Amino acid sequence: MRCYTNFSPSATTFATDIPTALGGRGEFPTPADMLAATVASCMLSMIAYTATKRNISTDGACIKAACTEGKNGISSIELHISMPTSVSHHDRKVLESAARSCPIGRAIHPDIEKKITWHWAN
Repeated sequence: MRCYTNFSPSATTFATDIPTALGGRGEFPTPADMLAATVASCMLSMIAYTATKRNISTDGACIKAACTEGKNGISSIELHISMPTSVSHHDRKVLESAARSCPIGRAIHPDIEKKITWHWAN
């Protein structure tokens, strides 16, 4: 009930496990955890790319992500985006738009809600 994936360009291998409630060992992320992490990584990449082009500091930015599962599988992805540097109101809107433009998040079925909460520095 554990899967190994090999990323061939760098020969990196990573593992996933099924949830402990279903008999997994809980030693590795579940595929749902990986999905949430993939969306977070894409969003943060889009934020960083946009910020770099506009000379906006995103030092220390991070996203905590998790999937919520219901009886029919994943029902939502929760994303808590923390921006510890002070950013103008206009630049906040630009970065929020960049996060929403993430192609991985956009590829997820629209029935799966993406709950995005921003935590901005003052």
